[in-house]
Amino acid sequence: MNIVRFRGAALPTTVLACLTALPAAACGPSDPVPVDEASEPAGGRSAVTTPEALYHTSLTFVGFGAEPALLHLRLENRTEPNRLRLDYRGWIPGTGSWTPVLSVVDSIPVSRAAWRIVPAGPLHISVEDGGQLSSLRLAVDGGSLRLDALEEVSSWSGATGQRESLRAADLQVGERVEGGWLLRRRRARLASENIGERVLQAFVLSDTLGNGLLILRDRAFPDAPATVWAWMDGVQLDWSDAVLLDLPGSATPPGSWSFEVPDVGLFGEIAGGTPLLDSLPPQGSGFRLYRASASIGFGEEQRSMSGIGFEERGP
Repeated sequence: MNIVRFRGAALPTTVLACLTALPAAACGPSDPVPVDEASEPAGGRSAVTTPEALYHTSLTFVGFGAEPALLHLRLENRTEPNRLRLDYRGWIPGTGSWTPVLSVVDSIPVSRAAWRIVPAGPLHISVEDGGQLSSLRLAVDGGSLRLDALEEVSSWSGATGQRESLRAADLQVGERVEGGWLLRRRRARLASENIGERVLQAFVLSDTLGNGLLILRDRAFPDAPATVWAWMDGVQLDWSDAVLLDLPGSATPPGSWSFEVPDVGLFGEIAGGTPLLDSLPPQGSGFRLYRASASIGFGEEQRSMSGIGFEERGP
């Protein structure tokens, strides 16, 4: 268990060598390719031939409001001979369904770094030193949406070796600005590789006091351990041996779960809610997105949290 104090003090970065819940092959360098996400004009370089591969980035924001602001973006680059295919999509919750805020399918010449997120359609991006995404802007109906990534809280090596992270962030939709948490997940594979059966599951939850809970689980095995980060009263704690179990009667998506971190007194239940966006087939790549709420116990305290749950297979 690691404990890091970060509110009201200089923020240290916690780097996990590898999630225990993920296969050993994910260990090693935190990013086998550069993470520079700066954009280039489509005509800035001559076309080059690259191996056919898929690079997937998901960005998930959960705010600190009583009914938190939510945003989920899925940004996928696919290299083909001399072309880079873009499939960029994003949603915020609406009344009874997820409202699309980004839907771009495009093709540009392959640049030197095919994994980069690039400006496309209504999407505009900015990067910071080191090439990490610092902000993005979208034109949406009736106004604009802006997401600003702030200090990094934790980073780790994901399922396919790419660097993933959790950061503090601000989301502005129209005139509303809300602070919260931003989870960035990344995956990559050659187009010739099999997708496999592994389903990755994530919950990003918060409350109005700025406390938070992040749970990641690799569902390749029913009893696979989950990795949990908790932010309680300015203290960060993380564990790699949490238990997350499907509750009886939750066979129909989105489902409900119990979780427990053995020997430390953290436990609770999570329920998936509406709206539900179910694009996860029995086989092949896809995802499932839903609101989530949780009742958790930590020592003698009881807390309620809400946010986003999602499951994905692929890219």
